[in-house]
Amino acid sequence: MDSGRKKQFRFSEQDDMKMLREVISRNPFKDRGKWLEISLALPMSVDARRVRERTVLLMEQRRKANSSSLKKSGVDEVYGEKEILLDEILDLANDEEEKKKDDKSKAIKEEVLCKDIRKRALDNLTPSKSDENLKKMPKKSTSVMSFLKEKAELERQSKEDELALRREQFNLEKERFEIEKQERLQKLEMEKQQSKLMFELFSKCLNK
Repeated sequence: MDSGRKKQFRFSEQDDMKMLREVISRNPFKDRGKWLEISLALPMSVDARRVRERTVLLMEQRRKANSSSLKKSGVDEVYGEKEILLDEILDLANDEEEKKKDDKSKAIKEEVLCKDIRKRALDNLTPSKSDENLKKMPKKSTSVMSFLKEKAELERQSKEDELALRREQFNLEKERFEIEKQERLQKLEMEKQQSKLMFELFSKCLNK
């Protein structure tokens, strides 16, 4: 056995009481750096890690004792100063845990809200792709676009004029067709009358 090995400090009941009082006084659950202050304030030679581990162990034992006492009805619990200190420490730890959860939830909500605000701001401020393309387009390209636009407008107007001309031609053709139709009908009627007259004359000649 190595006689030079440092022997681990064993807490007595009085050591536990001193440590628990310091824990309540400094509340290391709010500031982890307080564990070091507690270890330095104690009269025994222990580091911050040992103090924290001992405190956590006593807290777990107290939680189990509280849970066990709730299950047993009609049993008087031994309730001394140590139990009072541990219950107070448990309350401190629970309060800080709840506060951390609330702070985390609040931070998440604020982050989501900030992202939403930034997104809305960017949506309102960011120009559309068409606007960006127009801004980025050089003057020469802008002139070409204007020329193409004017050309397209002229072509559209030309097509409309051509369509109007075709409609006019169609109407003229229709009128001409009607006139020719009437002329043909009149010609047929005249030929019919002439044939009738010729037949009548021929009949008279035969009867003489």
